[in-house]
Amino acid sequence: MATITLKNGIDKYWKRSALHPIKLPEKELIRPRLLTMLDEDTPLVALQYCLVVAKIARWEFPRVWPSFAEDLLAQIQAIATDPSLSAARRGIMENNVLYIMHLFVKSLSSRTLVLERQSLRQITPLVFAVLAPIYAERIAQFHEVMLRNQNHISDIATFFAESLPLLKTIRYCIKTLRRLWVFGIEKAESIPAGAQEFYEASIGHQAAFYDLFQKLTLESSSIPDDYQVVLRKIVLLYGKMYIDFQKYHAVRFITMPCAKQMLQWYWLQIAAEAPRMVATPEDSDGACEPIMEPLLIQGLELYKNVVKNFFYTADDNNQLDDEVKRCRQVIDGEILTPDVIAKMAELLMFYYIPLKPKDLERWQDDPEGWMTDEESDFWNFDVRRCAEHLFTDLVSQERDRLAPELAKLVMQTDEGATNDSRSPIEQHFRREGRYAALGLCANDLYDHVDFCKWLGQHRVEESPMGVAKWRMAWLVGKWVVVKFPADQRPHAYTLLLELAQSDELLVVRIEALSSLMRCIDDWDFDPEQFAPFLKPAFECITNVLAKVDMPETRMRVVNFLSSIVQRMQREIVPYAESIISLIPPLWQSAAGENMYQTTILVLITKVIEALGAQSTSLQSFVAPLVRHSTDLTDPAHVYLIEDGIELWLILIRNATALDSSLMELLQLLPGLLQYSTETLRKVLKVVEGYVLIDAPGVFHNNGLAIVEALHALVSDTNLTVRATAAGYNTLNMIVQCVPFEAGGKAIIDSNVLWTAFTFIVEKKEAELALVHHAGFLSRIAVHYPQLFREFVLAQEATLAGTFAKNWVDLFDDVGNVAQRRLFALGFAVAIATTNDGILEALPLMVPVWNEIMSDTGSSLVYFSDVDDDLPDDYGEVVVAENKRRQLLLNADPAHKFDIKHVLADSMNECERLNGADRFHAIVARVDAADFEDFKNQLS
Repeated sequence: MATITLKNGIDKYWKRSALHPIKLPEKELIRPRLLTMLDEDTPLVALQYCLVVAKIARWEFPRVWPSFAEDLLAQIQAIATDPSLSAARRGIMENNVLYIMHLFVKSLSSRTLVLERQSLRQITPLVFAVLAPIYAERIAQFHEVMLRNQNHISDIATFFAESLPLLKTIRYCIKTLRRLWVFGIEKAESIPAGAQEFYEASIGHQAAFYDLFQKLTLESSSIPDDYQVVLRKIVLLYGKMYIDFQKYHAVRFITMPCAKQMLQWYWLQIAAEAPRMVATPEDSDGACEPIMEPLLIQGLELYKNVVKNFFYTADDNNQLDDEVKRCRQVIDGEILTPDVIAKMAELLMFYYIPLKPKDLERWQDDPEGWMTDEESDFWNFDVRRCAEHLFTDLVSQERDRLAPELAKLVMQTDEGATNDSRSPIEQHFRREGRYAALGLCANDLYDHVDFCKWLGQHRVEESPMGVAKWRMAWLVGKWVVVKFPADQRPHAYTLLLELAQSDELLVVRIEALSSLMRCIDDWDFDPEQFAPFLKPAFECITNVLAKVDMPETRMRVVNFLSSIVQRMQREIVPYAESIISLIPPLWQSAAGENMYQTTILVLITKVIEALGAQSTSLQSFVAPLVRHSTDLTDPAHVYLIEDGIELWLILIRNATALDSSLMELLQLLPGLLQYSTETLRKVLKVVEGYVLIDAPGVFHNNGLAIVEALHALVSDTNLTVRATAAGYNTLNMIVQCVPFEAGGKAIIDSNVLWTAFTFIVEKKEAELALVHHAGFLSRIAVHYPQLFREFVLAQEATLAGTFAKNWVDLFDDVGNVAQRRLFALGFAVAIATTNDGILEALPLMVPVWNEIMSDTGSSLVYFSDVDDDLPDDYGEVVVAENKRRQLLLNADPAHKFDIKHVLADSMNECERLNGADRFHAIVARVDAADFEDFKNQLS
């Protein structure tokens, strides 16, 4: 309890940033005592105390407690040389202090700051000077114990009792020294005394410990569990050191004198264990499992990083520097000789990459879990998958040498390959190895193998647990993206759909569907060619969905269904009802599985996209899903909101009318408009889609809330210009679609008009942003002229004059022709007023009108390039919204109105409102040449 309390107190109060931290004088008293209480013999208590010391060292070394490493090493030496300590007590104290050193070095090794890295390199010689002799001494002592009991090791309990403390000390030494060897030595010139001797001796020590482990495992049934665990960990710790050393010091790893010896030893173990990899439980008692599978994985990974490594290859100009040349000489001349490469490829192909008996056991117990593991990236935890990566890299790097021979092997027919004296199980594994090699190396064999011809010669036959069927489906998926002629695709579809039938094993059916998905996702996929197979494909998918249970597998199958719908488009219309009928049970089974629910939303989105206008009947079905995904009060929205909004947008774009369920969703839009994420643009498109379908109906109950949310958006100066522009685009569309009687009050009550007016008057933002505020006011002037004139008339002359001047000045910053005409029309509407501030800007407006009328050549302009405001995907799919947007553009006053008539009416109205004398006085301020040009244009 005291140790736990100390640990919790250190965690909470030791740091200076803590509330009520431990005072500095108290820390000074605690630190020296930490290294004096190392004789705790209860393992769990000792573990907690070591963690306390290591944690303080991690926080305070090297800045606050720079002598910690020296103090700890002094304790290690004192314990080792104290004659008053008994052997048992010395072992306990030594293990505790070595464990603290391990935790301390492990913490330093994980840091990347220059000062801390330098501190690690500084203490490396000191630690090696103390720990390397202890390691060597314990190795010698263990060897003596071995010699005393060499004739009956597996039967004497005293051997285990004597050697176990030694093994624990050896293990802690290795755990510390291996990290110092990898992270504490920067260059070969700075290797401290004893470090290289430790590394070179470790190869022989690992072999000896592995031989002992092998002997005890095979010959003794009474070996203590803790002894076996420690021995196993020691063997694997050496391998971890080699792998890390190769990862961080690839050149030094190869050029070390012992590299060849170490790699050869690993290969001997891989070759020795090869028969066990393809053995079955019936072969012999217990001989079907490798003795230490992680050791084989380490060896395969070491060879993989030798076969294909950036540090051992030429640069982009095919030049080799001196270090790379030395590495290549060692690799090509001593490690990967042609004879070794050939034997390695053969051994991997026939023993390591075939599916193993344990794979077949998992097919029965957990087929979905096995398939999920096959698709994962954690290949370096499984010996077969690690061997697959090594084999693939080996063939890729040695293509010229291995590809022709490999092609001859894989092109053998099953009859020709089985006419030998091998047992049926051996023939099965050799055939499985050939098939696996054919798929793994498809990218390297496409010039040597005609896969379609091979597929025609090799029939799908019965094999243990359907291995041949699974492999055939897997092979088609591998080759279809490499080399598969279009005229042969129907044969692949037929084969895969046969393998996906209900009478096959589940793992075979899932793999067949996965390969079929690769066919459909391929660049050369032809929807018309696949159309005859659409019905059986849907049937197979439906049957598999009813059979599988894991969310990951269901997600994969649903994604496959989405791919079919996306690629086939209108072809899936006859099956849409069947697909939609799958949604309720799928959604129910996905409760709480947010990632799974996103795949279902994507599927529904693809179906609606394919149905087009026919999807209107699904609105009441889809609306609850949209609400669940986009309701900000529902916790699930964090995961589903993007796909939910995408589904909502596609539903609105393809709708021809709005039912009550979709109208109820309008309540969510104001909150979503204030939800600052990357979904904002799509939410704005949803608002526009609603307005395009039924603007008066939308604004009847929800108009003010939507406009207020848009007002908050465009008035936020922290947003980007693009976000502001997108908000104003939506407001402009509202003004275009909503009659003044339905939308005018919302515009007035939301105060958005005054906000845009203020931005232009104050002119605090860049012109690029102010253009959007001015464009909105121009749109209001054109569509709600009475509202705009009353608003302007209510302003003071000085304020209105500043606004008018800045408004006109922004005209030169508008690049879009339609927008420039909109500005000109807005000026024309504004001039019909008695406000002196606006009238004073007439001399600035006349040149603008002259430019617009002269640039167009005609006062009526119908543009052919008016797609600027259309959705990004306009033209790809004919959806109802595209037609609505086109009609809106055609009706836009910026394209439709005759600006001459508007100008003439506005000038006449201005003269009527101000009187002839005042009007002529205003016109007299205009430059004579500009006004003469203006009159000529109008006439």
